[in-house]
Amino acid sequence: MKFSEKEKQIGEIIFKKFAAEKKKNQRLPLILFNDLNKILNVQERELLNKILVANLKEYGKNYAEFYGIKSVPKSLVAIKNRKYFIGKNAKIVKTQFLPKPVFESFVRLNNLMKKEIGRAVNVASCYRSLAYQAIVLFNWLYQCKWNMKKALRRVTLPGCSEHGYPSRQAVGFNRLVKEIADIRNFYKTK
Repeated sequence: MKFSEKEKQIGEIIFKKFAAEKKKNQRLPLILFNDLNKILNVQERELLNKILVANLKEYGKNYAEFYGIKSVPKSLVAIKNRKYFIGKNAKIVKTQFLPKPVFESFVRLNNLMKKEIGRAVNVASCYRSLAYQAIVLFNWLYQCKWNMKKALRRVTLPGCSEHGYPSRQAVGFNRLVKEIADIRNFYKTK
């Protein structure tokens, strides 16, 4: 897939819009396409749609499974106010959302790890709505300098990611140096 210079300029505007939205909206991973389209103008939506109809096989993803179009689950648990350290530098993890059964497994895992080895893991990425998966794909494409093949090595199209498929929920972890911020600091989404 090739992108014109004009499309790349439009893409830079989209990238900045998504970055601003991430800063102000902790619930962005739950965004719906209707709400995403309100952020973008016609040209920006056209560019995003061009990206979303990519044929994965053209980029060597012959194995991509389509998990389907699912609505955002009602029983998501928000994990907030967590940080981890790289050296002495604290990194804040944005609010992440897990289906309740996966969250309960995550809590059990961390409790066992703390007991056994004195360490725990932190959720770095988990549930993403289809629209948020589109944002993640777009951001990777932009960061990979519009090279779709490189971007698709890191992320896939909406509907093809287990991050948006709660019954096979994908979870990305990073390790914590000492401990997770208070794990009780969560709430059930409505």
